[in-house]
Amino acid sequence: MGSSWARLRSDVPPARRSAPRPSRRAVAPSLYDYGVIGNLRTAALVSRFGSVDWACFPGFSSPSIFSRLLAWGSGGGFAVAPRAAYHSEQSYLPSSNILLTRFFLRGNRQLDLVDLMPVVEGGSSPALGMIVRIAEARGGPIPVEVRVEPRFRYGSEPARWTAADGGFVARGTADQLVVRSSLPVAVDGARLGGTTELSPGAPATVELSWGSDRPTPLPAEELLRATTRFWQGWVHRPTTPLHRIAGLWHSWVERSELVLKLLSSQASGAFVAAPTTSLPEWIGGGRNWDYRYVWIRDAAFAAQALLLLGHLTEAERFLGWIVARQATQPPGVPLRVVYGVDGETDLGEQELPHLAGYRGSRPVRVGNAAQEQFQLDIYGELLDGARLLAVRRPEAVAPHWPDLARIADEVTRLWTHPDRGIWEIRGPPRHYVHSKLMAWVALDRAIDLAHRFGDRSTAERLEPTRAAIRSWILEHGFDASSGAFLQAAGGREVDAANLRIPLVGFLPFEDPRVLGTVRRIQRELGSGPFLYRYRAPDALDGPEGTFLPAAFWLVECLARIGRRREATARWRRLLLAASPLGLFPEEYDPRHRRPLGNFPQAFTHIGVLRAAVALGDSETPSFLEPLLLRAGAPEGAGPAGSARP
Repeated sequence: MGSSWARLRSDVPPARRSAPRPSRRAVAPSLYDYGVIGNLRTAALVSRFGSVDWACFPGFSSPSIFSRLLAWGSGGGFAVAPRAAYHSEQSYLPSSNILLTRFFLRGNRQLDLVDLMPVVEGGSSPALGMIVRIAEARGGPIPVEVRVEPRFRYGSEPARWTAADGGFVARGTADQLVVRSSLPVAVDGARLGGTTELSPGAPATVELSWGSDRPTPLPAEELLRATTRFWQGWVHRPTTPLHRIAGLWHSWVERSELVLKLLSSQASGAFVAAPTTSLPEWIGGGRNWDYRYVWIRDAAFAAQALLLLGHLTEAERFLGWIVARQATQPPGVPLRVVYGVDGETDLGEQELPHLAGYRGSRPVRVGNAAQEQFQLDIYGELLDGARLLAVRRPEAVAPHWPDLARIADEVTRLWTHPDRGIWEIRGPPRHYVHSKLMAWVALDRAIDLAHRFGDRSTAERLEPTRAAIRSWILEHGFDASSGAFLQAAGGREVDAANLRIPLVGFLPFEDPRVLGTVRRIQRELGSGPFLYRYRAPDALDGPEGTFLPAAFWLVECLARIGRRREATARWRRLLLAASPLGLFPEEYDPRHRRPLGNFPQAFTHIGVLRAAVALGDSETPSFLEPLLLRAGAPEGAGPAGSARP
């Protein structure tokens, strides 16, 4: 490999070395042993043991071709690793989603393995549907084994191999892929593999591409250079205002930024919640869901976070995507909660009994029944993001204003209905306080937009309903005896989602009702620096872990309240829940200190970004204020009648 490869490799800090150990594993690795790569159309999880154990082609929600993560002995994988004892560690090449795994062997030898899914200037395309793996020995010859065992259709269909010009083709009933390797490999039943000695100074490549042929004529070294240029050219610049605010935590901000982009679709502009399905919220439990889809709520959060970092194009494209989804809904039918990345609506949930599940956690599910739920809060996230974009680039939002106004009118019709809430509880619908809060946000932001675009009649039409929702929340959502907001009207339970009451500007951070809610949430839902979402029954069996996004909301609240020392202490402890690569799951088990839920999780990384800002410089640029609200104002304050500081 050329000098560019050596230069990139030298930029990575030296790994911490320990004694080599046998490379074989009898059980699935921890999620902390995985990195993620992607091409803005799909993603793959690569273990520090050199194996691609989860990959779906050609899209995020396509059936997996490697699913060893969910069926350790039979799911199929793609390994490149030393055929000897080693110790290994992973890192990303600087400011990129290109993964480097370093294997340390006896005799001061080292194998470097770079994994990427090519993305070039201008973004991804179907012509870049491939995984490129580049291996180089250092310090002496190293025996290297290659094993490629695809199992199509979620592990249910083994591959049929044939030799082709310069490579091998693996076929299923309806799918196929091509493998080309500079290392000698041969077909062995449903597997392609081989072992050879790799000498220093002679890098080897193994490529897997989706479809009938190698999708690009570019050599591996050029794909590496082009993909590096793309990622390093995309990340935010040091001149970005948020960089100045959260500069102390730059590495965490940048990794979260890169994760969010990795989980976006170049084709549609939407964001998936995670690249995986059925990673359990409790080991051995049944709370295993498919997150490879676009939740309006999560995706709106992601677009807002990237907008803060200066990525206006991503926010614009998502707004256009969601307005297009609303346009496809029949009149009077609420916006769907979740879609496929290209707007698909057929996400029927089913179980795959042939997959044993991650560490025996069954069932494995694909599809998601949440698509049938009514969740009122998604309208608030959508209109909140539109208003933030309008602050930065009003000309991008103005063409969509008629559609956004119709969405606001829909909220005035729907806000009195019970729903399933932010947590998608599968019990009976209730009047959740957080849902009403976000209905208020939807109208508050719509009124702001109406004034910005000179539509006074719409603002006047929405203002009475906004006031009515506010009165409902204060009358039915607040429990005076405990001094805290409730999960739902008529109940007694508390909910971590109510930490968002000051974050969206409904009440000031110093309001006694906010302070009482924070205290009760800490007392009843806390576990060290972590938080459970709620303790109330939810019609699902088994326990779940603590919810990391809520823990970062608490950090943000404490910092805004003025309890910065406590907020910083919690922040530092929460960072210990990240993987060595800085990747976060959705949930965490504090007792066993293990990650839970789908991985990596966009929702958590959004919380990381917001908490880092809250802990940063107190001098927030004015254009960030619409999202980073520090205090609410009485109803009707400001020219648009918004609850802004």
